[in-house]
Amino acid sequence: MTAAGSGQYNEEIYGWLQKVFGYAEYLSTQKLIPRDCPVCGSAENSFYANNDCLDYSRCGVCSLIFMNPTIDCGTIQDGFKGADQLLLEYFAITARHRRPEEGCPDPLTDGKLLDIYKIKQSGRLLDVGCSFGDFLHKAKHFYEVEGVEVNPSTASIAAREFTIHRDYLAELKLGKRYDIVTLHQILYGVPDPVALCRDIHAILNDEGILYINTPNADSYAMQLYRGKANHLYGYTSQNVFNRSSLEKLAELTGFRIRSFRTEWLDIYQTDLVQFLDDPAAFVHKKNVFIPGYTEKITMEEDTQRRLGLDLGERGNYLVAVLEKQ
Repeated sequence: MTAAGSGQYNEEIYGWLQKVFGYAEYLSTQKLIPRDCPVCGSAENSFYANNDCLDYSRCGVCSLIFMNPTIDCGTIQDGFKGADQLLLEYFAITARHRRPEEGCPDPLTDGKLLDIYKIKQSGRLLDVGCSFGDFLHKAKHFYEVEGVEVNPSTASIAAREFTIHRDYLAELKLGKRYDIVTLHQILYGVPDPVALCRDIHAILNDEGILYINTPNADSYAMQLYRGKANHLYGYTSQNVFNRSSLEKLAELTGFRIRSFRTEWLDIYQTDLVQFLDDPAAFVHKKNVFIPGYTEKITMEEDTQRRLGLDLGERGNYLVAVLEKQ
């Protein structure tokens, strides 16, 4: 499945997103918790955007974008463990459409392996928040793999083929035994990213590395769409990092950045016309009410890929490898 997704998948996700937006509206009427920056702890922040329901601030010190005020931490953690019915519905949709890649990938061209493989060609790898285990299917050809997943619906599927630890790192007491830990689209949703990265530091060997793939606060798409950008959908995004805030997170948790890049423009003419014409109805990357939408987006995406656009630090996702100091 491409970043644009299949037509049927996009339509089902669009329907799911309407429920997510509705729940975000409900949350906006509840008692939310004001907070300082969850990375550097600074109280210096300013309003960044509203996603039609919830507010996001930008830290004046490290530049992290974060939900403020936010949902109770316990509610978020319980949701990850299966209490969030909307999250379970998302996994059910994804399970119906997922197609794990078969065969051995080329680690020097595969977008999810190349940053790791350039540094380590073997070793023990732990994928935190491994979901169904799709990345483990890729990584198993080169590494000894295990996963961490607290959601019962996805963990049960991943556990059919891999060793899966079904609790938070702080509770697992895994010991210092991993060469690589990976976070694929996890860091944006955790209420305390500093605690998570410290837990990861404790289980990595001295020469171990931490791979991170997460939304980029400095992307062209975020700058253009602001509260309508896909990284601020609904109520699920707690933190949106850029290089500056990631460097601060690394510094506070015993890491330093070894490699950094960004990927995916995620700005399409089809989306842009809709955004300018009717921003209230706009849903970034999921405007499936437009005839032939998925096909149009896929064609534009293929064109962007062929052009090999140099996005610098403005791609919609950041990809970084951190090493222990």
